[in-house]
Amino acid sequence: MGATNQKDKNVLSKVQLDELRGQIDAIDDEIACLIQARMALVSSAASLKSVSGEGAVSPVREKSILEHGAFLEQKYHLPASLMQDLQRRILRESYVQKGSGAYAQAHIYPATVSSDQVMVFDKAHTEHNFKVCIVGGKGAMGRFFARYLAAASYEVSIVDVDDYTVDLDGQSVSDIKLSKAAYYLSQAQWCIVSVPIDVTVAVINKVAPLLKTDCVLSDLTSVKSDIMQAMLGCHKGPVMGLHPMFGPDTFSLVKQVVVAVLGRDNERCAFIVEQLKLFGARVVECSAQEHDDAMRVIQALRHFTTIAYGNFLKESFGAKKDNSFIERLLELSSPIYRLELMMVGRLFAQDPRLYCEIISSSPKNFELIERYVTCAQQCLDKLKNDDKVGFVQDFNDTTQFFGEFAKLFLQESGAILALVQDTYHI
Repeated sequence: MGATNQKDKNVLSKVQLDELRGQIDAIDDEIACLIQARMALVSSAASLKSVSGEGAVSPVREKSILEHGAFLEQKYHLPASLMQDLQRRILRESYVQKGSGAYAQAHIYPATVSSDQVMVFDKAHTEHNFKVCIVGGKGAMGRFFARYLAAASYEVSIVDVDDYTVDLDGQSVSDIKLSKAAYYLSQAQWCIVSVPIDVTVAVINKVAPLLKTDCVLSDLTSVKSDIMQAMLGCHKGPVMGLHPMFGPDTFSLVKQVVVAVLGRDNERCAFIVEQLKLFGARVVECSAQEHDDAMRVIQALRHFTTIAYGNFLKESFGAKKDNSFIERLLELSSPIYRLELMMVGRLFAQDPRLYCEIISSSPKNFELIERYVTCAQQCLDKLKNDDKVGFVQDFNDTTQFFGEFAKLFLQESGAILALVQDTYHI
């Protein structure tokens, strides 16, 4: 009798559980419907922002949304940050959608101050007919910027390697001044050189004589001192170097860092910084030397250590000529190591020539990497020689070097790792 009662209870519990799950699914349906309605409103707001001249991102508005989320968490007794996490995810999706929409165009010419101290912008040639020529625009990064600039009503033309020997009708020409490339370059008010690092200087020397004197000349390379020197040397007009700190697979410019290196006629180049900010990017201005010194650590050293780590895994555990070892690593990995392994694998999914060019771009990069290898050997020697006191002392000294950033990075990485853990499949 007892067994029968227990069986009936199990059946009843199963029915009740199914009913609750049905109600949960229905609420999820309502949530999805509300999110869809919200995104439609965001799309309408984005269209109005592009017309009114506002940028893709409003820090004030984003802060207000998250503060309201915190209020709702308290009002409805939700777990801390739950609503804000959902809002951040919705915000990110709105930025993705905005990446294919329209943007406000920057004020092209420097502002003047009227008698009543009001900033007045010269709107002539600012809307719909400002010509931008992207040299190497068929490459991934060139296409990325072409899409964004076209979405801001710039008239974008592309010059590729074959365009120097044919005219607008595709007929062969022997004089570069009669070429299709020369036509687009001579019309340009802003020329962006987006080609591999090893040919950038040669391309700059080739296209600069074809530009108007008042055309702004920019590049998108990851090294700046030599490139800036080349642009300033062969072009008499405005110059601003740019370095997008992201890959062309990035879905949106929102909150991405773009380095701007001032060259010549900074007022004439100011619209570039304004435009990037309208796209939602965070623009960091610095000198060419500051940029290159930082990139030796951010790019050359980091890429080298990542490549060396991946090569080591292959040499040590790749005898089976398959990826079974990687699969086992993933199964055994905590979220933080999975994230590290993802960053290694991400690099090996891209063009090796790009990383070779970045690491090899300066002898100073090799000097830095050699110092890193020496430091790593010294660290290993301490462990091999059972010098635990020395190891701990070095560790503590480095902790002091990081200072308050160590605690900050611990907190920030914890939040990121929670997101990584959410993507795990059980």
